[in-house]
Amino acid sequence: MEMVRMYSFRSAVVSCLLVMTIFAGISRAEFPDQRVTLVAVTEPGGTPDLLARGVALGTEKALGQRVIVENRPGGAGTVGMAVLATAKPDGYTLCLAPSDTVTHVPLMLKVPYQPLKSFTPVIGLAAALNTALIVNKDAPWKTFKEFIDYAKKNPGKIKYSSPGVGLPMHAAMEYIAKKDGIKWTHVPYKSSTQARMALMGGHVDACSSGAEFGPSARAGEVIVLAMHGEKRTPLFPNVPTLKELGYDFTKEMVFCIFGPANLPPDVLQKLETAFTKGTETPEFKSLLEKLDATPSSYKSKALDGWLRETAVRAEKMYKDIGIIKEPATPAQ
Repeated sequence: MEMVRMYSFRSAVVSCLLVMTIFAGISRAEFPDQRVTLVAVTEPGGTPDLLARGVALGTEKALGQRVIVENRPGGAGTVGMAVLATAKPDGYTLCLAPSDTVTHVPLMLKVPYQPLKSFTPVIGLAAALNTALIVNKDAPWKTFKEFIDYAKKNPGKIKYSSPGVGLPMHAAMEYIAKKDGIKWTHVPYKSSTQARMALMGGHVDACSSGAEFGPSARAGEVIVLAMHGEKRTPLFPNVPTLKELGYDFTKEMVFCIFGPANLPPDVLQKLETAFTKGTETPEFKSLLEKLDATPSSYKSKALDGWLRETAVRAEKMYKDIGIIKEPATPAQ
Protein backbone atom coordinates (compact mmCIF):
# COMPACT_ATOMS: atom_id res chain seq x y z
CA MET A 1 0.00 0.00 0.00
CA GLU A 2 2.85 2.32 0.89
CA MET A 3 4.48 1.66 -2.49
CA VAL A 4 1.22 2.50 -4.23
CA ARG A 5 1.06 5.81 -2.35
CA MET A 6 4.68 6.58 -3.25
CA TYR A 7 4.02 5.73 -6.89
CA SER A 8 0.92 7.95 -6.93
CA PHE A 9 2.85 10.78 -5.28
CA ARG A 10 5.71 10.49 -7.79
CA SER A 11 3.22 10.35 -10.67
CA ALA A 12 1.52 13.50 -9.39
CA VAL A 13 4.88 15.29 -9.08
CA VAL A 14 5.90 14.24 -12.57
CA SER A 15 2.54 15.38 -13.93
CA CYS A 16 2.86 18.75 -12.21
CA LEU A 17 6.39 19.22 -13.52
CA LEU A 18 5.25 18.27 -17.00
CA VAL A 19 2.38 20.79 -16.88
CA MET A 20 4.73 23.45 -15.53
CA THR A 21 7.19 22.73 -18.31
CA ILE A 22 4.47 22.99 -20.93
CA PHE A 23 3.22 26.31 -19.56
CA ALA A 24 6.76 27.61 -19.21
CA GLY A 25 7.31 26.75 -22.85
CA ILE A 26 4.15 28.61 -23.78
CA SER A 27 5.12 31.66 -21.72
CA ARG A 28 8.53 31.66 -23.39
CA ALA A 29 7.04 31.57 -26.90
CA GLU A 30 8.73 34.33 -28.81
CA PHE A 31 6.58 37.16 -30.18
CA PRO A 32 5.05 36.90 -32.70
CA ASP A 33 3.97 33.28 -33.03
CA GLN A 34 0.57 34.04 -34.61
CA ARG A 35 -1.03 36.59 -36.87
CA VAL A 36 -1.49 40.22 -35.82
CA THR A 37 -4.83 42.02 -36.16
CA LEU A 38 -4.62 45.67 -37.19
CA VAL A 39 -7.89 47.51 -36.58
CA ALA A 40 -8.62 50.34 -39.06
CA VAL A 41 -11.03 52.97 -37.75
CA THR A 42 -12.86 53.56 -41.04
CA GLU A 43 -14.74 51.44 -43.54
CA PRO A 44 -12.80 49.92 -46.49
CA GLY A 45 -11.51 52.73 -48.71
CA GLY A 46 -11.05 55.31 -45.95
CA THR A 47 -7.56 56.69 -45.39
CA PRO A 48 -6.84 54.67 -42.20
CA ASP A 49 -7.98 51.53 -44.02
CA LEU A 50 -5.78 52.22 -47.04
CA LEU A 51 -2.79 53.06 -44.84
CA ALA A 52 -3.33 49.93 -42.74
CA ARG A 53 -3.43 47.67 -45.80
CA GLY A 54 -0.48 49.49 -47.36
CA VAL A 55 1.81 49.26 -44.33
CA ALA A 56 0.75 45.68 -43.56
CA LEU A 57 2.52 44.34 -46.65
CA GLY A 58 6.02 45.37 -45.63
CA THR A 59 5.35 44.78 -41.93
CA GLU A 60 4.39 41.14 -42.53
CA LYS A 61 7.79 40.43 -44.01
CA ALA A 62 9.56 42.00 -41.05
CA LEU A 63 7.41 40.21 -38.45
CA GLY A 64 7.27 36.87 -40.20
CA GLN A 65 3.51 36.70 -39.51
CA ARG A 66 0.34 37.81 -41.27
CA VAL A 67 -1.08 41.25 -40.47
CA ILE A 68 -4.87 41.13 -40.89
CA VAL A 69 -6.80 44.40 -41.26
CA GLU A 70 -10.15 44.57 -39.48
CA ASN A 71 -12.47 47.54 -40.08
CA ARG A 72 -14.24 49.13 -37.11
CA PRO A 73 -15.66 52.47 -38.34
CA GLY A 74 -17.67 54.99 -36.37
CA GLY A 75 -17.50 57.66 -33.71
CA ALA A 76 -14.77 59.69 -35.43
CA GLY A 77 -12.40 56.75 -34.93
CA THR A 78 -13.37 56.11 -31.31
CA VAL A 79 -15.20 52.82 -32.00
CA GLY A 80 -12.02 51.13 -33.19
CA MET A 81 -9.95 52.67 -30.41
CA ALA A 82 -12.46 51.44 -27.83
CA VAL A 83 -11.95 47.91 -29.16
CA LEU A 84 -8.20 48.30 -28.73
CA ALA A 85 -8.52 49.70 -25.21
CA THR A 86 -10.00 46.40 -24.00
CA ALA A 87 -7.62 44.13 -25.94
CA LYS A 88 -5.00 41.98 -24.24
CA PRO A 89 -1.62 43.81 -24.16
CA ASP A 90 0.26 41.07 -25.99
CA GLY A 91 0.92 42.83 -29.31
CA TYR A 92 -1.53 40.77 -31.35
CA THR A 93 -4.22 43.47 -31.51
CA LEU A 94 -3.26 46.94 -32.74
CA CYS A 95 -5.08 49.91 -34.25
CA LEU A 96 -4.31 52.40 -37.00
CA ALA A 97 -6.05 55.67 -36.17
CA PRO A 98 -5.52 59.42 -36.45
CA SER A 99 -3.94 61.13 -33.47
CA ASP A 100 -7.19 63.11 -33.17
CA THR A 101 -8.78 60.10 -31.46
CA VAL A 102 -6.69 60.82 -28.36
CA THR A 103 -5.87 64.53 -28.73
CA HIS A 104 -8.97 66.28 -30.14
CA VAL A 105 -12.08 64.12 -30.33
CA PRO A 106 -12.27 63.46 -26.55
CA LEU A 107 -12.45 67.21 -25.99
CA MET A 108 -15.92 67.33 -27.56
CA LEU A 109 -17.08 63.73 -27.32
CA LYS A 110 -17.40 61.38 -24.35
CA VAL A 111 -15.29 58.33 -25.24
CA PRO A 112 -15.09 54.92 -23.52
CA TYR A 113 -11.35 55.08 -22.86
CA GLN A 114 -8.74 57.29 -21.23
CA PRO A 115 -7.14 59.13 -24.17
CA LEU A 116 -3.56 59.21 -22.90
CA LYS A 117 -3.63 56.15 -20.63
CA SER A 118 -5.43 53.40 -22.53
CA PHE A 119 -2.86 52.98 -25.33
CA THR A 120 0.79 52.44 -26.17
CA PRO A 121 1.91 54.54 -29.17
CA VAL A 122 3.97 52.38 -31.56
CA ILE A 123 4.82 54.68 -34.49
CA GLY A 124 3.48 57.68 -36.38
CA LEU A 125 3.51 56.82 -40.07
CA ALA A 126 1.89 59.70 -41.95
CA ALA A 127 0.76 63.27 -41.38
CA ALA A 128 -2.48 64.58 -42.89
CA LEU A 129 -2.14 68.35 -42.97
CA ASN A 130 -4.01 69.13 -46.18
CA THR A 131 -7.60 69.13 -44.95
CA ALA A 132 -9.97 71.79 -46.21
CA LEU A 133 -13.38 73.36 -46.61
CA ILE A 134 -14.79 72.36 -50.00
CA VAL A 135 -18.01 72.89 -51.97
CA ASN A 136 -19.39 71.39 -55.18
CA LYS A 137 -18.17 72.73 -58.51
CA ASP A 138 -21.68 74.02 -59.26
CA ALA A 139 -22.07 75.80 -55.91
CA PRO A 140 -22.93 79.51 -56.12
CA TRP A 141 -19.86 80.36 -54.00
CA LYS A 142 -16.44 80.41 -55.62
CA THR A 143 -14.55 81.97 -52.71
CA PHE A 144 -14.53 81.60 -48.94
CA LYS A 145 -15.84 85.17 -48.53
CA GLU A 146 -18.83 84.50 -50.78
CA PHE A 147 -19.63 81.37 -48.79
CA ILE A 148 -19.39 83.13 -45.42
CA ASP A 149 -21.41 86.14 -46.60
CA TYR A 150 -24.21 83.82 -47.71
CA ALA A 151 -24.12 81.88 -44.42
CA LYS A 152 -24.37 85.11 -42.42
CA LYS A 153 -27.35 86.35 -44.42
CA ASN A 154 -29.12 82.97 -44.42
CA PRO A 155 -28.96 81.54 -40.89
CA GLY A 156 -29.69 77.83 -40.66
CA LYS A 157 -29.69 77.19 -44.42
CA ILE A 158 -26.17 75.79 -44.76
CA LYS A 159 -25.60 72.10 -43.97
CA TYR A 160 -22.03 70.89 -43.88
CA SER A 161 -20.54 67.42 -43.52
CA SER A 162 -17.42 66.28 -41.67
CA PRO A 163 -15.72 62.96 -40.82
CA GLY A 164 -17.14 63.08 -37.27
CA VAL A 165 -17.89 64.97 -34.08
CA GLY A 166 -14.87 66.45 -32.32
CA LEU A 167 -12.40 66.14 -35.17
CA PRO A 168 -10.51 69.32 -36.13
CA MET A 169 -12.56 69.52 -39.35
CA HIS A 170 -15.69 69.84 -37.19
CA ALA A 171 -14.02 72.18 -34.72
CA ALA A 172 -12.88 74.49 -37.52
CA MET A 173 -16.46 75.05 -38.67
CA GLU A 174 -17.71 75.58 -35.13
CA TYR A 175 -14.97 78.15 -34.55
CA ILE A 176 -15.90 80.03 -37.73
CA ALA A 177 -19.56 79.94 -36.70
CA LYS A 178 -18.79 81.28 -33.23
CA LYS A 179 -16.47 84.02 -34.47
CA ASP A 180 -18.80 85.22 -37.24
CA GLY A 181 -22.15 84.62 -35.53
CA ILE A 182 -23.20 82.01 -38.10
CA LYS A 183 -25.85 79.35 -37.63
CA TRP A 184 -25.42 76.22 -39.73
CA THR A 185 -26.05 72.49 -39.34
CA HIS A 186 -23.35 69.89 -38.83
CA VAL A 187 -23.93 66.47 -40.45
CA PRO A 188 -21.25 64.05 -39.19
CA TYR A 189 -20.26 60.92 -41.12
CA LYS A 190 -18.09 57.91 -40.32
CA SER A 191 -15.24 58.98 -42.61
CA SER A 192 -13.94 61.72 -44.88
CA THR A 193 -14.92 59.64 -47.90
CA GLN A 194 -18.55 59.46 -46.79
CA ALA A 195 -18.58 63.16 -45.90
CA ARG A 196 -17.23 64.09 -49.33
CA MET A 197 -19.66 61.74 -51.12
CA ALA A 198 -22.52 63.44 -49.27
CA LEU A 199 -21.35 66.76 -50.68
CA MET A 200 -20.95 65.46 -54.22
CA GLY A 201 -24.35 63.79 -53.98
CA GLY A 202 -26.02 67.07 -53.05
CA HIS A 203 -27.00 66.01 -49.53
CA VAL A 204 -25.05 68.87 -47.91
CA ASP A 205 -23.90 72.31 -49.08
CA ALA A 206 -20.27 72.10 -47.95
CA CYS A 207 -17.77 69.64 -46.52
CA SER A 208 -15.04 70.19 -43.96
CA SER A 209 -13.00 67.40 -45.46
CA GLY A 210 -10.05 65.19 -44.70
CA ALA A 211 -7.13 65.08 -47.11
CA GLU A 212 -8.86 62.65 -49.50
CA PHE A 213 -10.52 65.54 -51.36
CA GLY A 214 -7.36 66.13 -53.45
CA PRO A 215 -8.18 63.97 -56.49
CA SER A 216 -11.72 65.37 -56.66
CA ALA A 217 -10.38 68.93 -56.50
CA ARG A 218 -7.77 68.32 -59.18
CA ALA A 219 -10.45 66.78 -61.39
CA GLY A 220 -12.57 69.93 -61.01
CA GLU A 221 -15.37 68.14 -59.15
CA VAL A 222 -15.13 70.32 -56.04
CA ILE A 223 -13.91 73.83 -55.22
CA VAL A 224 -11.45 74.31 -52.35
CA LEU A 225 -12.36 77.43 -50.37
CA ALA A 226 -9.86 77.29 -47.48
CA MET A 227 -7.19 75.04 -46.00
CA HIS A 228 -6.96 74.09 -42.31
CA GLY A 229 -3.18 73.74 -42.07
CA GLU A 230 -0.54 76.14 -40.80
CA LYS A 231 0.72 76.98 -44.29
CA ARG A 232 -0.54 76.86 -47.85
CA THR A 233 0.08 73.58 -49.58
CA PRO A 234 1.98 73.29 -52.88
CA LEU A 235 -0.90 71.09 -54.05
CA PHE A 236 -3.25 74.10 -54.00
CA PRO A 237 -1.00 77.16 -53.78
CA ASN A 238 -3.80 79.65 -54.52
CA VAL A 239 -6.04 78.49 -51.68
CA PRO A 240 -5.66 80.51 -48.44
CA THR A 241 -5.48 79.00 -44.98
CA LEU A 242 -8.02 79.83 -42.28
CA LYS A 243 -5.24 81.62 -40.45
CA GLU A 244 -4.65 83.88 -43.44
CA LEU A 245 -8.37 84.60 -43.52
CA GLY A 246 -8.31 85.88 -39.95
CA TYR A 247 -9.19 82.75 -37.97
CA ASP A 248 -6.79 81.65 -35.25
CA PHE A 249 -7.19 77.98 -36.07
CA THR A 250 -4.72 75.42 -37.40
CA LYS A 251 -4.86 71.66 -37.67
CA GLU A 252 -2.17 69.09 -36.89
CA MET A 253 -2.74 65.35 -37.17
CA VAL A 254 -0.69 62.17 -37.57
CA PHE A 255 -1.90 58.69 -38.46
CA CYS A 256 -0.57 56.35 -35.78
CA ILE A 257 -0.22 52.69 -34.92
CA PHE A 258 -1.43 52.16 -31.35
CA GLY A 259 -1.29 49.13 -29.08
CA PRO A 260 -3.13 48.59 -25.80
CA ALA A 261 -1.63 50.11 -22.65
CA ASN A 262 1.24 48.23 -21.01
CA LEU A 263 2.71 46.50 -24.05
CA PRO A 264 5.83 44.58 -22.95
CA PRO A 265 8.99 46.52 -23.94
CA ASP A 266 10.38 43.69 -26.09
CA VAL A 267 7.08 43.35 -27.98
CA LEU A 268 6.87 47.12 -28.48
CA GLN A 269 10.41 47.17 -29.85
CA LYS A 270 9.66 44.43 -32.38
CA LEU A 271 6.45 46.15 -33.50
CA GLU A 272 8.15 49.53 -33.79
CA THR A 273 10.92 48.03 -35.93
CA ALA A 274 8.58 45.98 -38.12
CA PHE A 275 6.10 48.79 -38.81
CA THR A 276 8.93 51.21 -39.52
CA LYS A 277 10.16 48.81 -42.20
CA GLY A 278 6.60 48.64 -43.47
CA THR A 279 6.65 52.40 -44.11
CA GLU A 280 9.89 52.19 -46.06
CA THR A 281 8.60 50.12 -48.97
CA PRO A 282 8.18 51.78 -52.40
CA GLU A 283 4.52 50.71 -52.37
CA PHE A 284 3.78 52.53 -49.13
CA LYS A 285 5.61 55.68 -50.23
CA SER A 286 3.60 55.66 -53.45
CA LEU A 287 0.40 55.30 -51.44
CA LEU A 288 1.26 58.40 -49.39
CA GLU A 289 1.66 60.41 -52.58
CA LYS A 290 -1.74 59.28 -53.84
CA LEU A 291 -3.34 60.24 -50.52
CA ASP A 292 -1.62 63.66 -50.40
CA ALA A 293 -0.16 62.59 -47.05
CA THR A 294 3.25 63.55 -45.66
CA PRO A 295 5.64 60.86 -44.37
CA SER A 296 6.09 60.85 -40.60
CA SER A 297 8.94 59.29 -38.66
CA TYR A 298 7.74 59.31 -35.05
CA LYS A 299 8.98 56.34 -33.03
CA SER A 300 7.16 55.21 -29.89
CA LYS A 301 8.77 57.48 -27.28
CA ALA A 302 8.77 60.57 -29.48
CA LEU A 303 5.19 59.91 -30.58
CA ASP A 304 4.02 59.59 -26.98
CA GLY A 305 5.58 62.96 -26.17
CA TRP A 306 4.08 64.60 -29.25
CA LEU A 307 0.60 63.26 -28.45
CA ARG A 308 0.75 64.64 -24.92
CA GLU A 309 1.96 68.05 -26.08
CA THR A 310 -0.67 68.16 -28.83
CA ALA A 311 -3.45 67.24 -26.41
CA VAL A 312 -2.48 70.17 -24.17
CA ARG A 313 -2.36 72.57 -27.13
CA ALA A 314 -5.68 71.30 -28.48
CA GLU A 315 -7.46 71.74 -25.15
CA LYS A 316 -6.11 75.27 -24.76
CA MET A 317 -7.13 76.18 -28.32
CA TYR A 318 -10.64 74.74 -27.97
CA LYS A 319 -11.12 76.64 -24.71
CA ASP A 320 -9.63 79.88 -26.05
CA ILE A 321 -11.89 79.91 -29.11
CA GLY A 322 -14.92 79.03 -27.01
CA ILE A 323 -15.78 75.62 -28.44
CA ILE A 324 -15.59 73.93 -25.01
CA LYS A 325 -15.43 74.95 -21.37
CA GLU A 326 -14.01 71.63 -20.17
CA PRO A 327 -13.09 68.41 -22.02
CA ALA A 328 -15.93 65.93 -22.44
CA THR A 329 -13.37 63.23 -21.59
CA PRO A 330 -10.34 64.11 -19.44
CA ALA A 331 -7.05 63.24 -21.18
CA GLN A 332 -5.51 61.50 -18.16
